[in-house]
Amino acid sequence: MSALWDVIGKRRIGYVVSVLLIIPGIVAMVTNASAGRGVLNWGVDFTGGTYVQFRPARPTSVAEVREVVDRFATGQSIIQAADRDVFVRTRPLDPDRRAAFLEAMKQRFGAEVLREDDVGPTIGQELRRTAFAGIIIGLILQLIYITVRFRSVRYALTMDLALLHDLLIVVGFFAVTRKEVNSAFVAVLLTVVGYSINDKIVLFDRIRENLAQRTREAFDRLVNRSLLESLVRSINTSVTVVLAIAAVYFLGGVTIRDFALGITIGVLVSMYSSIFIAGALLVEWQLRTERRAGQATVPATEAVRTPVAAPASIGDRSTSPPVPAGARSASSGGRRRRSRRR
Repeated sequence: MSALWDVIGKRRIGYVVSVLLIIPGIVAMVTNASAGRGVLNWGVDFTGGTYVQFRPARPTSVAEVREVVDRFATGQSIIQAADRDVFVRTRPLDPDRRAAFLEAMKQRFGAEVLREDDVGPTIGQELRRTAFAGIIIGLILQLIYITVRFRSVRYALTMDLALLHDLLIVVGFFAVTRKEVNSAFVAVLLTVVGYSINDKIVLFDRIRENLAQRTREAFDRLVNRSLLESLVRSINTSVTVVLAIAAVYFLGGVTIRDFALGITIGVLVSMYSSIFIAGALLVEWQLRTERRAGQATVPATEAVRTPVAAPASIGDRSTSPPVPAGARSASSGGRRRRSRRR
């Protein structure tokens, strides 16, 4: 096999690249938390804010509404249109700023305010806990599924480590760029988990099929061959998804742009980890198991060994093995009988 395609043999390069991708995100999260800005730039879904529902006098677009909203609300606001009504969620607005915002909407669109509420941070914190609980439950359920399907917890734990790798990079990207995190971010993480699992199951299934052939191939060589056999499929699938999401990013509008960007980053990272991380971790586990098994058998092997005496040198009488007494007497008796015959 050409060294150029020896992905498993060069797996430590992948480890270095992964560390370089993960560390900036962790540093950004720690720095943000220390500065009191929050680990991530939580949006109104998680922090609470002002909620307004109004009905414009004439048909209007979301882009026109956003022009007015951005003059009064800092950060990315959530604007939705349904039938004739428009729903706006922004960061918390003080009474004076809210009154100015409502007046601007009336002047621009002749809007009739139907509802005006404040969403407190308690609801946002509850949503945050529920979202991350859902992610953890999803990881546990897929751990059980992979264990049952492959009849080995080794495959499941290896896949969970690769998934954790993917999620850390995606979350770290949002921490570094300080893009606003809202409920769509939870959908991004769950989508990344689902796509990444699917991509890695294809690789692990190919490894299992090749193991069933019971060849005498070394495990790391078998994993590398399985990886190359599924490489084209993984790349083609990921590129197809990225192209579709790119269309959403450029044509879908401002509100969905961060969601599309998060999905794109997640798909690319999932493809990378399926090629350079998942199979490599499985090989590391196997090699560690083999080393432990070898160390466990060494004492038992040495215990049954019998020391072999070194051969005596020619002419060295002191080291000759002792001759039994019966053998000496038989030998002397034979010499006496030969002397009588003479």
